[in-house]
Amino acid sequence: FEWTMVFFQYTFAAASATIVSGAVAERAQLLSYVCVSAFITGLVFPAVAHWCWASTGWLATSNPDAVLDGMLDFAGSGVVHMTGGIA
Repeated sequence: FEWTMVFFQYTFAAASATIVSGAVAERAQLLSYVCVSAFITGLVFPAVAHWCWASTGWLATSNPDAVLDGMLDFAGSGVVHMTGGIA
């Protein structure tokens, strides 16, 4: 098990949650924001990352059955900003 990869992916997940913080600044209570951040970081982002970055994901370019030939995400910013922006 590679803990460095887990930490690396966690930083991407945390970055997607910080995008939401800019949108709800001074509009949400702290507990509500912590719950939403935990939900995004723990459940939503791993699913979206798997869709795009895993070889079997339905948006992965390495999957021959990918939708519209897959999504090419060079540095990970597409997944991070899509998750944070839609949330």
